[in-house]
Amino acid sequence: MKLFCKLALVGSIGLGTVLLSVQEANAQDPRYSQYYQAPLRLNPAMAGVFDGIWRVGANFRSQWGSVNGASNAYYTYALGAEYKLPAFKGDYVGLGFSALTDVSGGGQYNVTDVNIGATYMKKLTGGGRSYRRTLTSYLVAGAQLGFGQRSVNWVNLTYSTQYQVADNSYDPNSFSGENTGAMRGTRFYPDISAGLLWYGVMGERKSIYAGVGLFHLNRPEISLFNRTVSSAALERLYSRFTVHAGGEFLVGGRGSAISLLPGAVGMFQGPTMEFNMGMGIKYQAPRYDDFAFRLSIWTRLANRLETDIDADAIMVVLGIDYQTFQFAVSYDVNTSTLSRASNGQGALEFSVIYTHSGDYARGQVCPAFN
Repeated sequence: MKLFCKLALVGSIGLGTVLLSVQEANAQDPRYSQYYQAPLRLNPAMAGVFDGIWRVGANFRSQWGSVNGASNAYYTYALGAEYKLPAFKGDYVGLGFSALTDVSGGGQYNVTDVNIGATYMKKLTGGGRSYRRTLTSYLVAGAQLGFGQRSVNWVNLTYSTQYQVADNSYDPNSFSGENTGAMRGTRFYPDISAGLLWYGVMGERKSIYAGVGLFHLNRPEISLFNRTVSSAALERLYSRFTVHAGGEFLVGGRGSAISLLPGAVGMFQGPTMEFNMGMGIKYQAPRYDDFAFRLSIWTRLANRLETDIDADAIMVVLGIDYQTFQFAVSYDVNTSTLSRASNGQGALEFSVIYTHSGDYARGQVCPAFN
């Protein structure tokens, strides 16, 4: 139990809030505040849902340096790549690859995963002479298969039994009371995820979407203890369920440069939950359609160790779209009870996406994600 309490402080556990119960060591997933800049982390069905042939992206997040110090902050890096090709009449197939690594705290608790996935995009409405010709809609189903890895640098951890009252320090050479012979350096495990997405495009800069994602369907074992030589309980990664919805709505008629990007994201994993909602403003002058500026403000609510709901953070996102590139930077202002220790300093994120547009004989229209 002493070790679990220590890991609760250094573990990689749901970026944004400390969500790991000291009574259960089932860690939560790392994730980003720029949800749609890392689409495959939000919903496996989003692979291939973009205007173009292929795209690649990268994300970086740093958090809790104000609490733990820069050397013990949480750092998360991710890469993603997608490819899309036409199939049958008006349908598409998407292929996706994603990789993430997260390192947190003085114990350098590490979570790494690599996934490959595929989607099928079925065209439901659009074109022809029907009364629905102004609405083009798709239903997308996707699945991911991959593996994950977790590890911790045990020698960096200290325990309550090593605390020296006399000089307020820890003696790493004194006996910790833990079963060090049962400690494993690394755990590998398989991982299975799936998702659904529906979206409709009603015209220029007018769209709506809704989706669900199911991660860790197989609930892999993630224990860093060898249970054959210890009494440690079986520990499995909680499945994660995500729901998200939003759209783009042009303001002021066809010649307007302003559109609104509302959105909501809910995440549920074991005893923990997050609910995020926000609104973005997009400026894209019709005369210069290769440039757009985006400003979004989101708020995040989360529960604290199976108790009350806490206003965890306010996220401000600035984005620039230039030709086939998307750049974004965001900052989380910590508003939870931890703000007394963090002074309101939360997380800093950067992201970049490149899309190779290309031209198909028949084009697929896609929504704009906030």
